[in-house]
Amino acid sequence: MANKEKQMRQEVIIDMNEFLVTYAATILDPKKNISQIVYNTGKDDLTKLDDLFKDNGFGRTNKFVNIGEGFLVDAEHTVEDAVKDEAQRLAKDAMSYLGSHIDFFETWRTD
Repeated sequence: MANKEKQMRQEVIIDMNEFLVTYAATILDPKKNISQIVYNTGKDDLTKLDDLFKDNGFGRTNKFVNIGEGFLVDAEHTVEDAVKDEAQRLAKDAMSYLGSHIDFFETWRTD
């Protein structure tokens, strides 16, 4: 993967996490560390976010995975049949990134 593609992928991962954390802050107690709560909930199984948000998958799908899908189609020109699987891998990568950058996202959210 070329450097520009890596940079674009990282930018979309950041966007995915920003959308997810912002959405979570509208549902959860914003006085708590939302980034940590989201990461702890979704790190092993992204579908557990559905229970956290009590939204039948809306947040996970529309505020997280679909952003990755759009990137894959627009920027990487991923074949439509492969988009769903690749979007799930991208979402897992984004969740891992969130876990490694909790302080960054929490500072971003609260500033």
